[in-house]
Amino acid sequence: MGTTMNWPRFLVASIVSALFVIVIAIAWHGHFAASMYADFPARSADQVQLLMPFLVLTFLIQIPIFCYMYLRVYPQRSVNNAAKFGLWAGFFTMMPNGQFWVGTPGVGWDFLIMQIVQGTVTLIFTMVLFQLIYKPADESAAAPEINFGKFLPWGIGGAVLVFVLDLPFHQMLAPMLFGDQYPNPAFPSRQPDGAMLGELAFTYLYQLTCFCYLYLRMYPQRTMTNALWFGTWLGFWVLIPNMQIFVAEREYTSFMLFIQVPEGMILTIIMMFYFAMAYRPKQTASLAAAA
Repeated sequence: MGTTMNWPRFLVASIVSALFVIVIAIAWHGHFAASMYADFPARSADQVQLLMPFLVLTFLIQIPIFCYMYLRVYPQRSVNNAAKFGLWAGFFTMMPNGQFWVGTPGVGWDFLIMQIVQGTVTLIFTMVLFQLIYKPADESAAAPEINFGKFLPWGIGGAVLVFVLDLPFHQMLAPMLFGDQYPNPAFPSRQPDGAMLGELAFTYLYQLTCFCYLYLRMYPQRTMTNALWFGTWLGFWVLIPNMQIFVAEREYTSFMLFIQVPEGMILTIIMMFYFAMAYRPKQTASLAAAA
């Protein structure tokens, strides 16, 4: 569907929203919830300070893209829809926290729940703020219809595919290819129990099924080219939380991050290729004309 964009106003509204997230994140994790990080293997304050410009940059990329997705996913724009998007898509963006939590020693369920709730609530308010500042006009096109009876098996199948490919890469293939550089031998890790593995599986199922759902909502012209392009740029976007965790967690080397980002993007491209081939989403003539 076509999305009318007033780019100067959009950039101002989305950057103000990003600055709001930055202030809340620093205040919350650095002050209000600082006691919950007592057992977290955090970098020293000096190291975090040096990496702060990189952290700010990640938010300045992440939040404007989040706002752009809202405009593409919800043609009818309102405070209610903005808050709704902040809720379910905000929860979607917090899934990497759950994936890292599984392997991070010294932190319990309360730590994970705190992070996810704080992040999701922040993104709800962020989207409301963006809606109020940008005041996007309603588009005439309706949101693309989705056959959930057909979508869910193939969307979940794509999530399972990535789960099956991703774990062996990190546990076996990457150490064989990169030796002691991946993972860093000093990187804090723990052996997850059964409950943690169940939580890990849930993060993949929710995140990657939402990934396929966003593709269907954002691209009425469901071509293979669009699917692969979506897997590339949104695949990079969903790895931004890894970059933010990189700033916080000690012994998380830049080499580890530089391996994880392209590997994750390759997996999302593979998933979108599979999904486009298996689901074969249809486009209506009106939606194709509007795209």
